[in-house]
Amino acid sequence: MRPVERIYVRAPNWVGDFVMATGAFERLRAAHPSARIAVALRPYLRGLLSGTAWFDEVLDAPSSVHPASIARQVRAVRAGAFDLAVVLPNSFVTALVPFLAGVPRRAGWRQGRSFLLTEGPRAPRGKRFFWQPGPRRVPVPMPGYYAALLDRIGVPPGRIAPRLAVDESDAALVRGWALEHGIGDDDQLVLLTAGASYGASKLWAPERFAELARRLAARASTRCVVLAGPAEVEIARGIAALAGGPAAGVVAAVDPVLPLGGLKALCARARLMVTADTGPRHVAVAFGVPVVCLMGPTDSRYTDYALELQTVIQRRELPCVPCQRKVCPLGHHQCMTSIGVDEVFAAAERWLPR
Repeated sequence: MRPVERIYVRAPNWVGDFVMATGAFERLRAAHPSARIAVALRPYLRGLLSGTAWFDEVLDAPSSVHPASIARQVRAVRAGAFDLAVVLPNSFVTALVPFLAGVPRRAGWRQGRSFLLTEGPRAPRGKRFFWQPGPRRVPVPMPGYYAALLDRIGVPPGRIAPRLAVDESDAALVRGWALEHGIGDDDQLVLLTAGASYGASKLWAPERFAELARRLAARASTRCVVLAGPAEVEIARGIAALAGGPAAGVVAAVDPVLPLGGLKALCARARLMVTADTGPRHVAVAFGVPVVCLMGPTDSRYTDYALELQTVIQRRELPCVPCQRKVCPLGHHQCMTSIGVDEVFAAAERWLPR
């Protein structure tokens, strides 16, 4: 077998999945310190790589499945003359690109695309109801899922837990942002993540986030920051206003929205995050920041890792949980509406010093 000198890594597409794959990135670099390793990712994820040294090259992998977009990706991969492709997502297209590019070794989870890959495991199949979307595989925590793929292709054991880094430009950006919002170095930051790009079924009511922010910000030296993605600005702004705004110790991270590098730097200096099941949840965990996670309709078994850092609140007693639905088919989102402010505040207080 020819030596591995050039490795192509296809990264996951979502913030949370990308963060949960960072242990695999680190492990590949440790196993091949002199190899040239390129990563293909969604362009918006680039900010998560700042401060790291896992990759020598970054290739854009836009979400479009138009043939012209796929052809551009194939040309870029072919030009890299890679010896090995490690495809972390489970989609057909992500395995198709290195196949068409002629990469001789192509590793990934094989379900539904075995002929595109030369090696990799098959996920154990589980049971699901016909109305439940998603793959029919036994749910396992994603850091371990990615690690199992590397095990199968002979990569030496290594770190599984996620890890991120902050470079000086990210840190400077957040220092300036904090100064502008009157946040001092000694303030205890609690981050609130109200949005969830997955779908409405994951959302906790803004008025409940506002009440929680009011109570937390009333603690000595505690400030609450409501995080927002580009599509969640109005939600974050509304929560901060309902909670009393800066005068009450609650600010929204908008105008402008912090980029992913800034999100990392903010998480690195936080004491706690309260969030739905979102990407920022995993960024916080990667920096060792405790998390209170309001887990609604999604299956927690995909993210049951680093639980020593997390309080996960989920209504598993409901017959419809987990449904994996983006919008509640019953119309009432009971898995989220039944989570009260008192319960979440008590969970948050257990993580914060008195």
